[in-house]
Amino acid sequence: MLRLIVSDFDGTLLPYESTEVSAETLAGLSACLEKGIAVAVSSGRTVGELTSLLPTLADRIWLIGCDGAHYVKGDREYYGKPIAHEDLLLFQKQAGEGFSFVLHGTHRNFSVGRLPRAAEHFHASPISRIDEAGERIYKITSYGKKLRLPPYCGLRMHWDGGEDATAQYVHRFADKGTALSDLQTRLMLTKFDTACIGDSGNDIAMMHNAKYAVCIGHRSEALHAVCNLHYTRVEDAIGDLIRQNS
Repeated sequence: MLRLIVSDFDGTLLPYESTEVSAETLAGLSACLEKGIAVAVSSGRTVGELTSLLPTLADRIWLIGCDGAHYVKGDREYYGKPIAHEDLLLFQKQAGEGFSFVLHGTHRNFSVGRLPRAAEHFHASPISRIDEAGERIYKITSYGKKLRLPPYCGLRMHWDGGEDATAQYVHRFADKGTALSDLQTRLMLTKFDTACIGDSGNDIAMMHNAKYAVCIGHRSEALHAVCNLHYTRVEDAIGDLIRQNS
């Protein structure tokens, strides 16, 4: 029996052209909970962003943020791979004219330097040095240039913004698959109790932990190849998963 559904957010629960999750999608997730199926949302977004975008469900589901760097349920954090202080210093040393960055904690964001208008949605609190953040940091968004990471540092680039010189970084060993594995252990579940839904290459890591590996659309050839179920609409995927396991 299916006991856990884990879904990517952008491009899956939230179509790329949309600004809010549809009522139909929310109803599908609620139906999972009513059937006793646990729900987790796994995203490159921060937990704070997911909470604001899923206000009616956020305290009832698992939120896996920053591409698997940590997860929470309600007000409690259960798992985390924060960025080490020495890796944060790599950004502090670059701070100055033409380079700024946002430090993402669990529910708060902090900015160093002058941010572009594109970063306003983070509502970051300005600080002058990283030590002023006063909490664990799980993701960094940088502007102005992309940091050349030393070979043995504890970071990886989670997202490359392309020509606009924006990038995001997380713990080197944080990914959606590792976070899901920890959550399954916590809930005493296996891949045979689990369905994963996604649309992009960074979702592949969690598909190996699922009996039902669901690809939405055909945006990623690599993801499409590893999944055993394929849908155009996430609402149809969720509905079929519920019906098949009722």
